[in-house]
Amino acid sequence: MTPPDARNLAGRLALGTVQFGLDYGINNVAGRPDDTTVAEILSTAQAAGISLLDTAAAYGDSETRLGDWLSRTAAGARPFELVTKLAAGPAGEVRQALQESLARLRQASIYGVLFHQFAGFREHPAAWEVLREAQAAGTVQRIGVSLYHPEEAEWLLAHPMGVGLVQLPFNVLDQRFGPLLPALQQAGVEVHVRSAFLQGLLLRYPATLPPFFAPLAPKISALDALAKCAEIPLTSLLLLFAAYAPGVSRAVIGVDTAANLRENLAAGAYAGQAERLRPELQALAEATTDFILPYAWPPRS
Repeated sequence: MTPPDARNLAGRLALGTVQFGLDYGINNVAGRPDDTTVAEILSTAQAAGISLLDTAAAYGDSETRLGDWLSRTAAGARPFELVTKLAAGPAGEVRQALQESLARLRQASIYGVLFHQFAGFREHPAAWEVLREAQAAGTVQRIGVSLYHPEEAEWLLAHPMGVGLVQLPFNVLDQRFGPLLPALQQAGVEVHVRSAFLQGLLLRYPATLPPFFAPLAPKISALDALAKCAEIPLTSLLLLFAAYAPGVSRAVIGVDTAANLRENLAAGAYAGQAERLRPELQALAEATTDFILPYAWPPRS
């Protein structure tokens, strides 16, 4: 395998913005960032060469905050490509939802639109036609769906229907999609991966894990030991594992501050070392889906 190009890390990242609109993440104690912090994060991302922002209509006021910032700073040019997500449903509702998202983002066209759920995508074929029409009109460049289970990707590979973009979870514990990533790429599907840090769970000290996650303590300890032995920051090791996985185009990351973003961008310096650890990291894959699917987790207390 060709060693990763450390200089290209920013180009393999997308900035997730769920934190801009919602209190998100198992380690989140600060809540949503204020407008000044959002502006600092976006300016830092732009200067570093991150070119894509990931958002959704369901992420609180994230789209509105992005649209406000873009309208103040873009000066007629688009500094970022944008991907948003919608709920599949009746065609008229999807058409209206897309127009409302574009209005909040203050954009005439965007890079990508995904449906949130594969089930809705399957159940509402007319909704998919709305996205295809938007793509034909130049309103959206790539259309697709957010995935949660490998069998969904397998279905897409068996039924080509114009899906050009998917987002799916992938991290050291959740490697269920690993064997399918190159096949998706070869089929012309751009793959964005999320949850590189598993909502911060992979950054917890084993002794501080909530009781539900106690069975993961040995793997999280082993992960921390690998990072320390290789003298790679744990955040860097996790991010590089996802961003440079074969078949992946972008890794979506969320941050709370500009300093947090700069820390993630600094991971590029360790790209070669991290790639040599890939086999050992692959051995930490977790099979118990309740631990790796956040929607199965108990509510935060």
